[in-house]
Amino acid sequence: MYFLEKYGVGGGGRGLDLACGQGRNALYLANRGFSMFGVDESSEAVSKMGEQADRRRLDVSGKVVNLTELEIEPQRYRIIVAYTALDHVDAAAGERLAQAMMAGLEPGGYLFAAVFMVDDPGCAGTGGDVSETAAYVRHYYQPGELRDQFSGLTPLAYQEEFALDLSHGHPHHHSMARLFAHKQAA
Repeated sequence: MYFLEKYGVGGGGRGLDLACGQGRNALYLANRGFSMFGVDESSEAVSKMGEQADRRRLDVSGKVVNLTELEIEPQRYRIIVAYTALDHVDAAAGERLAQAMMAGLEPGGYLFAAVFMVDDPGCAGTGGDVSETAAYVRHYYQPGELRDQFSGLTPLAYQEEFALDLSHGHPHHHSMARLFAHKQAA
């Protein structure tokens, strides 16, 4: 994560990765010294993340959970990551989850969130440029909505972009908003 380097965020402390999948972000952060906990609806993904963590001797654990049922302990995490997690629940559930994430950060903690936006090709569901994951998105964000949703934090970086994605499936484009924010120390 580029933002960790840019803002001098060292490892250490607990981290939470929402909709962690096979653990790309959780494993990366554990390699930087965070004690990571990942949650995902897929038992297969959580299992693969655990296998990777064991093989690499990283401090990563996981749990199978539906994000709409997730309870986040207040002031527990130094970093929380929600990379295309908030958009995989409806708008009301996303707002509740965002509030829980902000409360779950310890003072001085950091949040990274990324969501798909309304001008993403998957929102319209047409054309050969649609990602195979578009069927899982429940809420496409409006411009500025992600930033506004986390207005209780200090934004360090915010961007909205339309970019080529080569990371999975056939080459396709996404319109995404990304936020890296900080919870002020008490």
